[in-house]
Amino acid sequence: MKNPLHSMKLNISGITLYLYLRLRHRNSLILLLLLSSPITAINSAYANEDKDKVKEDECTPLQNFFEKRVCTEKLLRHQPFVLIPYKPNYFIYSWSDNLNSQNPLLKNHEAKFQISFKVPINEHHDDTRWLWFLGYTQLSVWQMVNSDHSSPFRDTNFEPELMLTRLSNAKFLGWNIRLINFGLINHQSNGKSPPDSRSWNRSYVDFLIERDSYYISLKKWYRWKEEQKTTPTDFVGDDNPDIEDYVGHGELKFIHAGALNNITLSLRDINNSNRLASYQLDWSYPVGSRRGLRFYLQYFNGYGETLIDYNIKRERFGMGIMLTDWL
Repeated sequence: MKNPLHSMKLNISGITLYLYLRLRHRNSLILLLLLSSPITAINSAYANEDKDKVKEDECTPLQNFFEKRVCTEKLLRHQPFVLIPYKPNYFIYSWSDNLNSQNPLLKNHEAKFQISFKVPINEHHDDTRWLWFLGYTQLSVWQMVNSDHSSPFRDTNFEPELMLTRLSNAKFLGWNIRLINFGLINHQSNGKSPPDSRSWNRSYVDFLIERDSYYISLKKWYRWKEEQKTTPTDFVGDDNPDIEDYVGHGELKFIHAGALNNITLSLRDINNSNRLASYQLDWSYPVGSRRGLRFYLQYFNGYGETLIDYNIKRERFGMGIMLTDWL
């Protein structure tokens, strides 16, 4: 049997070489380094795995994708300096509406990519139910082909967090409660100077329930209050006091993890106009016969896609590759 750990070996050397030769731009090199660094760390963990501890088919017989992921993470946690995939890691080229109308220097088509990983803090044994993680997610929108204006990164959102995860096998109305994730400290910012600076701090609780190959994630967050700014150019104070009016107070995800097709629908709750703040539909399909590299389609509609334009309604459709999915 094939080890499902091997399906997470993310070999992007060919893609790296192609993009570098194709773009030949300093920003492309920065991007490729960002994409390669967490992947290299993960591959190093596989290369150095202890064969006495990791059996070839230890996780393969598990038919449940959540249990496979937990099993895989448990094995990875034995490796030093390991980075475990967290949220989806992907790169897409996309079309987005009204970018050019808001700023004539921008193009309506651009790249969007996300890098997300977590680092275990405590050991994961068979009887371990409480797991500590440090997480990091970076989302960027990049005017990749806008060479007339130096192909700028339009926005980059940095999101470090401290998480406490509780594994569970409890039952609820025919569904299995698989985990409860407590985001004790969640910071998100774009690292810009005023007046373009955007940032906020949150704590959240996230429940994941499962039945067969279907999963529902219910996430509710609480924003930490900040002092008001006296002027928009102040470095101290709230950069975006009305952000919850546009992105809501929580998120609901419906996930189908099929043998080949993965489908995710994400809904953010009601905003100040009594409508959905946003929704996003994701579909991915494996390239080849394994669950590693995947072809990926993404559609987004609503507010809060990135921090720089959290209060501007945006519609985006893109396609590209996905390195890791939720499951």
